[in-house]
Amino acid sequence: MPIFLVRLLGYEDGVRRADEFLSWLRAVFQTVDGRYPVLIVSGSIGLAPLVQRLGLSDRINYLDPVRLPPWSREASIECFETLADSYGLSVDDGVASSVYEHLGIGIPQHVQSFFARLREYAIMGNLDRITVADVAEVYRTELLGPSGQNDLAHYETRLREGLGDEGRFGLAMEILAEAATREVFSADARRALEKRHSKVKSDTPRQVTETLDILVHDGYLELRDDGYRFESNLLRDWWATRFHNHHRPLTSGTADN
Repeated sequence: MPIFLVRLLGYEDGVRRADEFLSWLRAVFQTVDGRYPVLIVSGSIGLAPLVQRLGLSDRINYLDPVRLPPWSREASIECFETLADSYGLSVDDGVASSVYEHLGIGIPQHVQSFFARLREYAIMGNLDRITVADVAEVYRTELLGPSGQNDLAHYETRLREGLGDEGRFGLAMEILAEAATREVFSADARRALEKRHSKVKSDTPRQVTETLDILVHDGYLELRDDGYRFESNLLRDWWATRFHNHHRPLTSGTADN
């Protein structure tokens, strides 16, 4: 649904069209009065931040938000081992655990993508089995390499759609670059970012707050005691690989590892 609404916004009077659709949908399901059918909507970008940005939050107040969390370590390892058995891929002890450790959290797509890259690596290299050392090599050269950067392009597109304008998207990229290359987007970095952009936009603090809310809502960052950090090692390393030579730190301090 969020992607459908984003596409509506591309038409003339897009906000009005989105308002009319959401109002119609709400009216239809309010007549159901707790009976079937049950409406379930989903999306790869957050619906709530999108309608909030459009000033239409009350149009979805009849929906209960449910966030699907990442898989646990145990589920991720079980999935990898099941895939290995299904495809006849021989792996050493500790390979599945090493895959999870490299990823940091068990995003299903990333677990399956890592397995696919390891299987291709074994086939192309005529390997009898995959070792823990192979996991590190494939992570470095494949997931963080050119083909992995293609996957990152999908995340950028999704983020651009969720944020809605180039100003917020630019802020998001600076925040993610700082969090990736410095390990954390700290309170000092936030103040420096707001001060710099406030010279050209008076509402920068509000835009930074809204951008951080979306980055947290959509699973890029999580708020910790020292600032915002990536939940996923893979997402962090994707951005770090891209920006490590092209990002000027917002503060002069040394990042904590």
